[in-house]
Amino acid sequence: MTFYSPRKRINCDSINITMSEQTISLGEREDKPLVRIMIVIFGLLCIFTAGWWTVFLVKYPDNEKIFWAGSIFLFLFGIFQVYSGLGYAKRYVKRENGNITLRQNSLLPAKKVSSDQIRQLEIRSYDMVLHRNDLPRIRIKLGLRYPDLGQKVRDFIIDYAEENNIEIFYKNEAL
Repeated sequence: MTFYSPRKRINCDSINITMSEQTISLGEREDKPLVRIMIVIFGLLCIFTAGWWTVFLVKYPDNEKIFWAGSIFLFLFGIFQVYSGLGYAKRYVKRENGNITLRQNSLLPAKKVSSDQIRQLEIRSYDMVLHRNDLPRIRIKLGLRYPDLGQKVRDFIIDYAEENNIEIFYKNEAL
């Protein structure tokens, strides 16, 4: 017999408890379906406009190079909007099996760090720093725009550090 709850699956036959991954989205408005549909439509509109503008530029070759730059920018922006609207640009913090995965930038790949690589967690007023063993540190910017989300992320990472016996250092910075 198996019971399901939002955070864990409990298999009562073999008394096996497995924790599923826990994720916090860093983009508050990125998950709503209507917003994602509008982003895809806007991206397709940008791509269409860039294509139309490119045909116009080819038809009249005496245009300046800045028009080509604008067309290329509009095309790339449209591709990014479609990429984002389809859900490939999600920003998140994920915790699973002693590993933490951070994706703070929608264009760069996620950074996966295991608990044995982390020497210390430094908590500051508006950001957090993961000091790693012989590797560059990772800075997690909490920001001021969404203070509730920043507090959830802070608590999420502090819980991770406490579960994995990582040293936590609080640093107050005065302006």
